[in-house]
Amino acid sequence: MGWRQGLRQRARQGIPALLEVDALLQAHGVLAALPGARIAPGLVRFQLAAVTCEGLQGQGLRWLQGARQGRGTVAGRVPRYRPWKAGAEALAEIGIGGLPDDWPAHAAVYGCSSIDRRHWLLLLPERAQLWLGWSG
Repeated sequence: MGWRQGLRQRARQGIPALLEVDALLQAHGVLAALPGARIAPGLVRFQLAAVTCEGLQGQGLRWLQGARQGRGTVAGRVPRYRPWKAGAEALAEIGIGGLPDDWPAHAAVYGCSSIDRRHWLLLLPERAQLWLGWSG
């Protein structure tokens, strides 16, 4: 198994099962693509599956209510997440100062952090992207 596939499988364990991903988009230089993110030991970007984008576009935060627990163990435990938030409140929840300059001003953005604040998730449905960040 290559490093990219290993990283994808490990990172995927921290993502709730409701959030389907198709591909690992970026693992190196990812902070440059998300200005305003605090420097973290881990930050990866995934492409969201079409079914996830459809759920988000149709129901938004209501659809995310069932996405508050990781798929499997990460560092010996299953990540559990705080309630999802939308817009600027989502960015504040996960400690991000802003989105890329080319991001549409009124596009949806959702985020949440783990109970222990060691992991966070950011969803950008218009770009079909899920960002997973972690520390320690």
